[in-house]
Amino acid sequence: MSSAVQMHSTPTGMIKKHHVAIILLHWFNAITWLLELTTGAALIQSEHFRFAPLWFVTMITEVFGSRANLLRFHIAAGLTWITVFAVYGIFGWQTYFHQEVLEREVALDRDDFNWLRIRLLRILGRSNEPLPPQGIYNAGQKMFAVMVYIMFPIIMVTGLIMAFHWGSMTVVGWAVVIHFATVAVVVSGLMVHVYMGAVFPEEKPAFFSMITGMVPEEFAYKHHHKWWKEVKMLEELHAAGQPEPRPAPAPSRLLTALRMKEYWPGYWAGLGLGLTLLATFLIVGQGLGASGGFTRYLAFILSLVAPGYASAHPYWSNYVQPGQPVLMDFLVFELIGVALGGLLSGWLAGRLKWTTDKGPRISPKTRWMLAFLGGAISGVGARMARGCTSGLALSGGSVLSAGAFVFMLAVFAAGFVGAFFLRRIWL
Repeated sequence: MSSAVQMHSTPTGMIKKHHVAIILLHWFNAITWLLELTTGAALIQSEHFRFAPLWFVTMITEVFGSRANLLRFHIAAGLTWITVFAVYGIFGWQTYFHQEVLEREVALDRDDFNWLRIRLLRILGRSNEPLPPQGIYNAGQKMFAVMVYIMFPIIMVTGLIMAFHWGSMTVVGWAVVIHFATVAVVVSGLMVHVYMGAVFPEEKPAFFSMITGMVPEEFAYKHHHKWWKEVKMLEELHAAGQPEPRPAPAPSRLLTALRMKEYWPGYWAGLGLGLTLLATFLIVGQGLGASGGFTRYLAFILSLVAPGYASAHPYWSNYVQPGQPVLMDFLVFELIGVALGGLLSGWLAGRLKWTTDKGPRISPKTRWMLAFLGGAISGVGARMARGCTSGLALSGGSVLSAGAFVFMLAVFAAGFVGAFFLRRIWL
């Protein structure tokens, strides 16, 4: 960078910070959240859970005419909010989510972590160390953005479950709890965000930038010095008639991990699987599974092809019952998520291609025949054992079920014995 940028000491003028699309999305989000919080608070009528005063609940209900109209408006506003963000995500991936969100709003670097540490120490009166230079967003704003982008999908999904009663009453009940909890987390962050932007004197230029799109250059110089230097460098390049440099951004550790061509180490994969198992117990009240979902798929096909046989059969009649949809089960949707997650993982890592993993001593046809045979035997065995390696071993083992440990010992014993006879498939 030239010395002119480094020696600049008294910056003046205005710098463009936000594009019109960002400003419009910001205020659409703010207005929608104000409406949703207002109507959502009025919908909570029970004395045990209501946090808004009764006069407020009565007033908002009277404005909409009835609680039914109030609920319809709340759902309609939520669906509009989801639709707008979906459009931005699909059609504005490169210009909005990639450049604005991933590269600017949530891209925490070493200076950001040092800023958070020093800022906390300065608040506690334990340090006078100067704050590190910041980009277009400071570390506090980035942390708020990270929290928001984590919570938004949860709020959207749980809101849809509540609105359309997807799943059992247990699923809907947990959706209510999670929806309220995530909204509360976002609101707590919004209170700080609004105070810092609209009330805190030092950050008021950032608030007005969401109206005009511009900030004073002096403000950028003092509070977002790294971004200010980038802007001045680009101005110099434009003045000299040189093209704007576009270096490839360094991928974050998360993106690097997601795009690894190699599979994750077993320890990290096991940690992720354990956290996923814990989440299913907390959210839907049951563990993971696989064979149960495939059983319901087959029961559904039988109910279409031979409904009389399925309803009279001593085994299939447990799944095919009048008034109870066969596919309305957590494991059915879990398997869809597993398939989509595997597809996404393979796409990110560049592994989407048709291959037959086998040893050099057998043909692809033999390998496919053995795979189908082994899968069929495993499926029958899982049903006889009333669970598979996920439904019985993992989920059962997590609650210290004796059957889970017996099952896993049998699996390992059979695996060692079978490996002696089938090792030529791989070697």
